[in-house]
This record gives sequence, structure tokens and C-alpha cells, in this order.
Amino acid sequence: MTSTVKIVCVSDTHNDDCASKIPDGDIFIHAGDMTDFGTLEELQRAYNWIASLPHKTKIVVAGNHDFGLDSKHPKFLPETVELFTSDAARAAGINYLDREVRSFTNYTNTVSDDTELRVYGNPCQPEFIGKPYAFIYRPYPSDTSTEAWETAPAQEDKVQIWVMHSPPLNRLDSLNQKYREMGLTGCEVQAKKIAAAKPLLCVFGHYHFSRGVERVKWEKDGEGIEKSEILSMSAERRLEAGVAKPESLSEFDFRDLEVGRETIFVNAAWKTMARGPDAATNDPIVITLTL
Repeated sequence: MTSTVKIVCVSDTHNDDCASKIPDGDIFIHAGDMTDFGTLEELQRAYNWIASLPHKTKIVVAGNHDFGLDSKHPKFLPETVELFTSDAARAAGINYLDREVRSFTNYTNTVSDDTELRVYGNPCQPEFIGKPYAFIYRPYPSDTSTEAWETAPAQEDKVQIWVMHSPPLNRLDSLNQKYREMGLTGCEVQAKKIAAAKPLLCVFGHYHFSRGVERVKWEKDGEGIEKSEILSMSAERRLEAGVAKPESLSEFDFRDLEVGRETIFVNAAWKTMARGPDAATNDPIVITLTL
């Protein structure tokens, strides 16, 4: 059997309580950077608004700002991991993933969800502008970049959704001029793992500038790309490029997606490059697809 699901995606909320602006759906995904500094107080507030959402299944990964959740970081707080993995979290539908695959049944608000849903979550990303962020590794090529993605599933594992904090190389990983001059890009190891596995949906954030949606069709044989199309692009990126389209659209229906040949990439950054309490934010991105 197949199951059609509506997936609401957001990332990089950085201490904002977004509950009132999250649309209805079956599955809610937060792709990291719930906070600015990953303190217990910040993560508790993030937990509270995520737990309050009505979505039956909530997938959460950490981001480079969520220090308290990283067991290898000096600011690690074990109680924050306990918070997101507690019985209360599970009862609220929260599933916190850290370099692992989890399987779900009965994951939607409808009765037609007999198809098994498998999700991979990984919060790791290459070192970012020399700061001691959480969940970081030395950029490719390095042993640590390979180790960071050694748990990634293969195509035969049939994992439909990947949730990550950082983008893969060349997939919605552009930055504005200031940061491009630093040589920052998405991860090549991550990109190769995704090309080999060909999941239906990849959700991430981290690079606020490239909030958007891209549809990729893989070559019939091999791991190359036959065709790619950016369907939604942030206003900031459009402005810098001097183009009017594609607009910053937020809702997409991909029930026609070809399993094993196509992948939807979503950079779901909530925050823009602007800072301050009155700075503009992006809408969550809503994806409907058939598993």
C-alpha cells in the first residue's frame, strides 16, 4: 500500500516560538538550530513549542547552535538529550534523531498510513567560519567528514526521508558574497551518500540565504544528475542574483515523484540573513508526497 503525507518543514528558528505559524500536517520536521546557544533554558523553550504542535509525528535533529545536545562539545548538557528523548517527548510525538535511522508506522492523522516510513537524521556539518560550534567535523577530504556520514543508509535500506542540519554540496548551499569569499559550501561526502541512496526527500537548513526547494532527477544508471530545477528561492538570493523567479513559494505537491529516480531537496531555514527582533522570517515549507 501507499500513503500520502503532508510534511511541514522548518529549520534555524534560533529561539523563535513558531507554533502559531506552523501549518497543519501529518509530520513536522525541525532540521536544527532550535536555539542560539543551546542552553537548557533555550532548549526547554524550543521543546515546549514543538511538543505543543498537533502533528502526530515530529522529527527533530540538532544544529550547530544547539550546543547542549552535542555529547562531544564542552557545553554538553545531558539533561537536554534526556528532555528530547523522554517518555513525555515520545508521548508528544517527538522523535530526536542523532546519526540514526528510525522506522514509523501509524505516523499520520489519517487511516491510510500502512506504508512503513523510514527516516534518517544527522545533525553534523563541516566546520563553520572557525568557531567552536556543535556537531562539526573537518571539511572533506578528511577522516572526520567520512566518519560523520558512516551511518548514512544505502538505497537498499529504503529510507524515504533524510533530515540533516547542513546542506549537501551543490544543493541549496549557496551563500551571500561575504560568506562565499570564505569558501563555504555544503558537504561532498554527504552529497555522495545522498546520490547513492536516492531518498524521496532531504530536509536541512543552516545556510539561511538558500532557503528554497529543488527537484533533482538522477541518471537512470549511476549517481549523476540528469536534471535539476530550483522551484523556490529566497528573496535574498533572488535580489543578489538580480532575478525575479523562482519566487519564495512555500507549499508543494510531489505525489508524482518517481521513487528511486527523484529527490526533493528542501532548505527550510526560518531565519533570513537579517538580524534583530523585527527582522523578516521565512514561512515553513510544506511538502505533500506519496511514500
